[in-house]
Amino acid sequence: MRRRDLLVGGSITLAQLWAAKSRADCGVPNTRAAVSIGVNKAGTLPVLKAAISGAKSVADWLCGEGFEVKLIVDVAGPVTARMIKDAVFELVGRSTLTHLVIYFSGHGVCVGFNEYWLLSGAPDDPNEAVTLRESWELAHRSGIPNVVFISDACRSIPEYNASLLTGTLIFPNSPTPAGRSGKVDRFLATEPGQSSIEAKVAADAYAGIYTAVFLEAFQHPSEEMVKTIDGNLVVPNSILEDYLRVQVPLRLMQIDLKHRQIPDTRLECRDNFYIGRALRPASPPGPGAVFGEQNAKISDVVNRELATTQVGTLGPLHNIYEQTLKQVATESGFDHAKASISTAKGARSFETEMGLAINGARVIRAMSRNDVEILRRYEDPALVRVYPGDGRPATVALMFEDGSGTVIAALPGFVGTITVAAGKVSSVTYAPSVGGSRSYGSYDEKERLDKLHALVGAAAKYGAFRIEGNEESRARAAERLADQIRVMKGVDPTLGIYAAYAYADANLIDQVQSVREFMRGDLRGDLFDVALLANALSGKHIENPDGVTPICPMLSQGWQLLRVKNVVLPKPIEQARSELRDGLWTTFGPKGMELVFSYMQQNGFRNSG
Repeated sequence: MRRRDLLVGGSITLAQLWAAKSRADCGVPNTRAAVSIGVNKAGTLPVLKAAISGAKSVADWLCGEGFEVKLIVDVAGPVTARMIKDAVFELVGRSTLTHLVIYFSGHGVCVGFNEYWLLSGAPDDPNEAVTLRESWELAHRSGIPNVVFISDACRSIPEYNASLLTGTLIFPNSPTPAGRSGKVDRFLATEPGQSSIEAKVAADAYAGIYTAVFLEAFQHPSEEMVKTIDGNLVVPNSILEDYLRVQVPLRLMQIDLKHRQIPDTRLECRDNFYIGRALRPASPPGPGAVFGEQNAKISDVVNRELATTQVGTLGPLHNIYEQTLKQVATESGFDHAKASISTAKGARSFETEMGLAINGARVIRAMSRNDVEILRRYEDPALVRVYPGDGRPATVALMFEDGSGTVIAALPGFVGTITVAAGKVSSVTYAPSVGGSRSYGSYDEKERLDKLHALVGAAAKYGAFRIEGNEESRARAAERLADQIRVMKGVDPTLGIYAAYAYADANLIDQVQSVREFMRGDLRGDLFDVALLANALSGKHIENPDGVTPICPMLSQGWQLLRVKNVVLPKPIEQARSELRDGLWTTFGPKGMELVFSYMQQNGFRNSG
């Protein structure tokens, strides 16, 4: 969470190179606008030295590029969520913008699968932060064709209790204007869980490594980085992505070999989209992007392994040594996560063709609208038999020995295998009940899907199951993924759920809706997460527990979308949200599970026999 101070020899020249326009000119209304934010001091956290200067440098550069710029920094006073919200709302409300850039330099944190920019009043005031995942979602609805977020902030896990951090939405929560759905590009300084580094560049001057390298892409571009678009020599966003991934780690290696910072870029706009011009004549071609140990990522591991499956790669396949990828997979914990899914013990079948096997935790209580029985209560795995009832998916709540628990969907014809590790549900997979109507056609088919489930589940845990590339390659990847969801004698629920999140993250909403229709038809009911991502629950109060299954999101990411999709859960379930544990799948602490069971008991759910 803390940005680190490092000393670097020489200097990084920034703001003086962008004097094409005065700051006064940047206030003139335009179709291209930006909000540049710098917060050196957030609450009692360590004071940063480069956030304000970074925001000013970016503001000066964007001003020179013809943007109308609103600069918000904590020089004369604190930076508040209201200041940022008002600035963005005013710009969005014009309905005339074609481009909007939001830049931030300061403290940042990841909490579960959400992340926040911390403002002056944070973390003590849980609202004095910008909630990013929700703001990204709302930016799609702004009606602005291209919104770009540039974040020079840490994405590490906080050293303090941040469970109550809610953050502020900085975009209007309103319907998308007809025919004006926007695309959102994200330039993030580092990977989840990592720090963003600031360096000392002179006796009394500091700069963020990421911001400095970002600006230098336009200051000193090489020939292969520059394209002619709209008559201008520019650096396209798609080329900027590879440049940052190579140059940021290289810059850091020049001053520090202990730390790792690899940018994380997610582009929806490709090809002809750009932020700025090449400000100097292009230099001769460089050696090209070199990918190796210093910038290899888990997504590279995932795509290399997916390339050997029928899904195929979901993003660029970089030329990285196999040994380097093995090292990343081992040191990151990815291989361990994959193995824990592969080795989890399931149940071959239940006579009801519907049930759950729970690894790593004893189950002391289960509740559902359907009849349920806990079998092998004190063995591993514990087994929960679920009776099919009306033949539709069923909500099942499970309480573990320490009082924590989860809420999950039991599916007719499938056995769900749940893995609990360190007090959290780390994996859920569904496989056809052996001998049932959905049985695998062969052992080879079972083995192939088991390996795919482990790979995809581990990738999702690390945020690396995502669809990337240009529009054509993304469309092909999305289609291959869809083909794999439609396997066996119907649907693969495991892959369907993960794919729906990958489609939503890539803003491929048509594909999310297609997955929902196929799964709903095959399973005879809606799964909460898929319906949520397909916008089928938007604007609804979930008062009928039979409407979707289960009664809340199964994956933690889903909880972060309830507010922006205007989905209201029953009050006790919403109250239990504060007891969510940090993990991929929904896990409540003991107080949360008591609220869940109390609500279910009052609404006709039955305890296990």
